[in-house]
Amino acid sequence: MRRSFSFLAAAALMVGLIAQPASAKMSDKDKAAAAAAAIAILGIAALAHGDHHYTGGYEPDDGDAAAEFERGYRDGVHGYAYNEYRSTADYAQGYQAGDHERENSMAHRKSVADGRAPAMANQGCARIVAQNFGVSSHHVHITKALSPAKHEWLIEAAVGHDYLVCRMRDTGEVLDVTGGKRL
Repeated sequence: MRRSFSFLAAAALMVGLIAQPASAKMSDKDKAAAAAAAIAILGIAALAHGDHHYTGGYEPDDGDAAAEFERGYRDGVHGYAYNEYRSTADYAQGYQAGDHERENSMAHRKSVADGRAPAMANQGCARIVAQNFGVSSHHVHITKALSPAKHEWLIEAAVGHDYLVCRMRDTGEVLDVTGGKRL
């Protein structure tokens, strides 16, 4: 609910700024409105960035819980040892999410050469998954690939804890995209 309200507020600010006529000089009021809109957009981007980290309906209750989750997430994603002495429930949730993200990002190193899809197919899948989740293609991790037919690939891709499976041609042409972890 809070994110929806923030998004609507930022959208209203942007519409207000766009509707104003362009002029060579901006008043202090216009500068303040532009700064507020930029801050709102950055805030929405920061909130949306962490959405893919949370799993199973978990969401931090307050700023301290979010900080503990992020501390655990960073430790897990960077492969650091679990900190038992400074552990909280939020830290544990974050560590588990970060460890899972690390596994996804390292999946390409564990796959055998026969199971690797061509680069064009991987890139095409990464682009469509990134568009679907509203992230950069650098946040998409190819976790598995297999070839059910000649010149055709099923590629499982993850963004945080969300998965999509792309059916691709060798050339990068998208044939189909389905949700979930299926390979």
